[in-house]
Amino acid sequence: MRESLGMSASALARKLGVMPHSIAKLEKAEADEKITLANLRKLASALDCELQYALVPRKSLEEILEDRAITIARERLRPISHSMSLENQSVDQSASEKQLQLLAKEILDGPRRNLW
Repeated sequence: MRESLGMSASALARKLGVMPHSIAKLEKAEADEKITLANLRKLASALDCELQYALVPRKSLEEILEDRAITIARERLRPISHSMSLENQSVDQSASEKQLQLLAKEILDGPRRNLW
């Protein structure tokens, strides 16, 4: 942002009340993904910018929760399914899928902390 504004490191240092070499250290920390939010806020303010920090889910929260419930349901059903197949009592695929969906729904309807 500093470079886009055509601002020198010395000018930014003056606005922040620090030595110019501190700007180079801050910019390196940012590039190395080691800068703190506090320092980013100070830089943003000095550059007349607003710092926006957000975690943006790749899919909807509903999908994340459903995927997690399905994973847990599979983990719970795996030993049962394995034992039944060893005893030659396997359940057909559609019944297994229905059982998986029912268990996943039960998990989703329970406390969210049980998902993790």
